[in-house]
Amino acid sequence: MSPKYIKFNNQDYKKIFMQCARNGVNFCDETFPHADSSLWRIKPPVEGRIVWKRCKELTSNPRLVIFENDQLNPDIAQGAIGNCWLAEALGVLAAHPHLLQKIIPQWEKQDWIHSEEPGKKLGIYHFRDTGRHPGIFRFRFYRYGQWIEVVVDDYLPTVNGQLIYSRSKNPDEMWRSLVEKAYAKLCGCYEALEAGSASDALVDLTGTVPEIMDISREEGGILSKMSDEDFGIYMNIAYKNGGLMSCSINVDEGDRPEERLPNGLVIGHAYCITGLRRVTVSWFRNKEVLLVKLRNPWGEVEWNGSWSNRSPIWETVNFHTRNKLKGEVTQRGDFWMAFEDFIYNFSTLVICRHLNTSLFSFKKRWHSVMFRGEWSEGTDTLGGCINNVETFYKNPQYVITVKKPTVVIVALMQDDQRMERLEAFKYLTIGYVCLKVEENRKYRIHEPTYDVTGQVTYLNAREVTGRLELKCGRYILIPSTYDPGKEGVYFMRLFSSRHLGIGLLTRDAPKKKWWYPIVYFRKSYFVGLVRVQVSSANLNKAGGGKTYIQLTFSDMKERNRQSVRVLSTSCNKGTINFGSEYVFYVRDPVHSSLQLRLCKSKLFGKDDFLGETFVPLEKYTGKGGVWTITKTLIKTVKSHGPPGAVPGTIPGAIPDAIPGAVTTEEYQPSTNEARVRKETLSFADSSSTELRSGTSKPTRKRAKRPVKRLVHVNAGEVQIRVSYSKGFLA
Repeated sequence: MSPKYIKFNNQDYKKIFMQCARNGVNFCDETFPHADSSLWRIKPPVEGRIVWKRCKELTSNPRLVIFENDQLNPDIAQGAIGNCWLAEALGVLAAHPHLLQKIIPQWEKQDWIHSEEPGKKLGIYHFRDTGRHPGIFRFRFYRYGQWIEVVVDDYLPTVNGQLIYSRSKNPDEMWRSLVEKAYAKLCGCYEALEAGSASDALVDLTGTVPEIMDISREEGGILSKMSDEDFGIYMNIAYKNGGLMSCSINVDEGDRPEERLPNGLVIGHAYCITGLRRVTVSWFRNKEVLLVKLRNPWGEVEWNGSWSNRSPIWETVNFHTRNKLKGEVTQRGDFWMAFEDFIYNFSTLVICRHLNTSLFSFKKRWHSVMFRGEWSEGTDTLGGCINNVETFYKNPQYVITVKKPTVVIVALMQDDQRMERLEAFKYLTIGYVCLKVEENRKYRIHEPTYDVTGQVTYLNAREVTGRLELKCGRYILIPSTYDPGKEGVYFMRLFSSRHLGIGLLTRDAPKKKWWYPIVYFRKSYFVGLVRVQVSSANLNKAGGGKTYIQLTFSDMKERNRQSVRVLSTSCNKGTINFGSEYVFYVRDPVHSSLQLRLCKSKLFGKDDFLGETFVPLEKYTGKGGVWTITKTLIKTVKSHGPPGAVPGTIPGAIPDAIPGAVTTEEYQPSTNEARVRKETLSFADSSSTELRSGTSKPTRKRAKRPVKRLVHVNAGEVQIRVSYSKGFLA
């Protein structure tokens, strides 16, 4: 069994802690030295002499985490580098203290212990006294599907005795500075943290699945897809399910980053959403108003519009509700605002969801699977997006088999390679497309003949996430870069509400058997493929229950047979809909054919046979193209007739029989009459159907006794679409 986390640089926290504590020395991390190489590679962060100091040298009472009224202090001060994205993510995390255990495992046992605390003077606690603590801490980050534990010492860079990077506004609290140092070690140096997005940091800190939405009514915006009310419900559900939400105002052309607007909001800052509530306003005939509670991680400026802390509109709410809601915004930077003002002022919403994949849980469980791959010239997978028709299908392809309608969340992440691209750091523009393919597809596709059932907008971001709502069938998911010829490494996570069959397609066509050249000398293995779509079946006699068609393809004089079962999707008054498509590889087009047997499933016993038909494919494989074929379903039943009658006919009953017609006769001994029905088959080039019924004259002699005979009955008709392609790549 693989470990729950990977030890970065193979450093074991417990062993190092005990070794340093027993020897009475401070831990000094040689893998992340106290030198300029750990700070920068291109440009120094600040001017002046940088000195690395231990936490106990910065304050006499260092603490890893400090709680105030069971809440973390939300205020944070940004450092000398432009990593506000990480500081904002730490601010969002401070609003959810229960998630700290993921990043700081057993933080209570890592913290400094002071000797004056009763019962904390012996054993391991003795080594964690402020003066004896070896200064070693561990933090965990989620990177490309794995949790990585990073060990750091407590030396922090300072100038003139002040920390030069992110810190808490409480000088005794150290977890923000130490988490930032561990993250810088993971990325290579502090300068590697320059530029990023809050969603990327939240994913690395919590392992959640991000969803980025544009709050606008323009095409592609979330408000163009759903109403304001539905969007509010969507946010409320995400919050109740434990989603981490942040929002920001985009910096447009002409705007200044960090500029404070007249309403108190700051352009470019990420605000944490910490609650949603509905309140009843008496001024508007008991109208309900949705309020959004936000927090500014910097804790300096707040919203000053409607529903702000000093807004007079609070007087419209009853006393109990007013005091309760105002009591929830006691921290600096916390405020309420109306949902209408929220969607008007903010531009982007980020929701990071923790999807439950645990087997032992009473909550909704998601099934997950992860893949790692690459777009490289060596593997010939530099296809680009679907606009590049000639190269798109060179990209990696993943087949998805859906047996029941399900929701699939796909998160595609690329390797940022911060250290390798410090000078010109830029993400690739990535995305993915989902195509509906044949139900029995086992090999890669190569032609643009398939319908797009879902796709995500291509973005030059580290991770793009989208949602697919898939019906029963088989699909192919193709991740790619937008431009062809771009190399990169990707990591893809798929979460589904039901169990799915997912795998990577590597073969282009069936592999030739070793014995084939010996048995079939000088004959091609495959010369083409046939795609068959069963559209519908119309029965003369309506019936319920689950129906299916046993579809059998054969060629080489039936020596090569391939059979599949086509399940019905719906049945309405004798019309059975299928809509499934299948592909068959052809060796001998001249002698190829299709057989369709319509049956009804039974819980016990043998399934009921409803009819069958036979389709020779010689005329279609020779011409190519797409053909729509309507065929009559024939059912053979037992009937009774006079002695000596030839099975299938009654003498003198059909004087003008049409050659090749299917004849049905029903003999009734009581009236000595035979009702006759004649009809012609329907082909793609001849879809006419002729029905003639009548009553023959009664015979003079009565039958002494009926005899059993086989009769071919017209059970209905079936419609299929057939296409043939030369070559086996399609």
